[in-house]
Amino acid sequence: MLKPKRKITRDEIKKDPFVESVFEVRSYIKDNSKFISRIVGGMALIILLVIFYGQSSKNNFREAEFLLTQSSLYLDNGDIQNAKILLQELSDEYGGTEPGRLGGYHLAQIYLKSNNDESALPLLLDYSKKGKNPILLSSANDAVSSIYLQKNDIKSAIKYQLESVKNSKTEKDAAFSSLKLAELYIKDGSIKNSLDIMNELKNQFTNDPEVMRKIDFISGLLLDK
Repeated sequence: MLKPKRKITRDEIKKDPFVESVFEVRSYIKDNSKFISRIVGGMALIILLVIFYGQSSKNNFREAEFLLTQSSLYLDNGDIQNAKILLQELSDEYGGTEPGRLGGYHLAQIYLKSNNDESALPLLLDYSKKGKNPILLSSANDAVSSIYLQKNDIKSAIKYQLESVKNSKTEKDAAFSSLKLAELYIKDGSIKNSLDIMNELKNQFTNDPEVMRKIDFISGLLLDK
């Protein structure tokens, strides 16, 4: 009989030597701020704090990268439970960094696979607003659009699908994202917008059977209107 996988704890994460040193420096500054102030004086303290917070920002990024790497290893090994713990930690503690936002994106994917759209939505919206990876931006906006479609909020679904199209990495990705947008326009009653998208793609992808089949399918939806 297989033993259940043990969850790692936040304390175990901090046992990494680099992470431990970061927490020690932070604790010292916090616990001795008054003492430091009396010794170095006001202006020097400001300089010290500027240096510290600049270094702190770098350390935050490194800590976030460490957690992201660890969570990726768990995901690669199919250990969703421990990956979820680290991704939640990453999103909660380092959401202001790009690795932290990436953690939120990957956590959202776990929620989506378990049909927990409500937990996924705020994480996806955050990446939609602040994320930097174009491929993931397209994916995040596409997922947000799908969630709003499930909520029957067609206007919001169209808004985020437009963002998905804009951030598509390849022409073919943009084509399929645009065709999803065309379907949304039909649901919204914006038939002209839908036709404009399909006519443009027909000219661009005449020899692509996948795109053309999708266009034929959406054209069939128009016949039902």
